[in-house]
Amino acid sequence: MSKLIALTSDGPDGLAACSVVPAESLLTAAPTEQGTVIFFEGSQTCGIWEATPYAERMDNYPFNEMAHILAGRVVITPDGGAPATFGAGDSYVMRKGFSGRFEVTDTCRKYYFTVE
Repeated sequence: MSKLIALTSDGPDGLAACSVVPAESLLTAAPTEQGTVIFFEGSQTCGIWEATPYAERMDNYPFNEMAHILAGRVVITPDGGAPATFGAGDSYVMRKGFSGRFEVTDTCRKYYFTVE
């Protein structure tokens, strides 16, 4: 694998159906998901993920995640905090241990980079 990877919105080989959202965390009907892992190395993962609208409860999120929204919109509400909305062009960092609500309000596609 090259030491330089160009990021495109569809990934190097396109997106494929996947299931990332745990069923037990769902607050609404399950989303349709697709994505691709661009690289996985040790505790680090970089990829693209897309989901149709849904909401889930997150408790003690297991990663530090940096995300950049390519399309759509998400609303993230930490326990005891105010909702934060992110749309195309926005980025966020969700720290390991996050607890709260994660909601995709418009089909969302994002780059992500996680570290355990």
